[in-house]
Amino acid sequence: MEQNKRPRILLETIDNLARKPGLRSKIDAKCCECIYDPYQEGTWRIQVDNCTSMTCPLFSKRAKTFKKKGVNS
Repeated sequence: MEQNKRPRILLETIDNLARKPGLRSKIDAKCCECIYDPYQEGTWRIQVDNCTSMTCPLFSKRAKTFKKKGVNS
């Protein structure tokens, strides 16, 4: 049995992102491949947004969420 087998949900998520046209989807797929853990809390986008790997060449281009100004929580 393969010890480093990735969960199917992770592979499907990466594949779905990589199939979309454009550079943004390729960056998202790579970031997802690098940091996303489907067994941890949060979606792939939240986990990528929380990435702290400042030496990564894609760090400044990773998926980020922005809070809307003037919206009360």
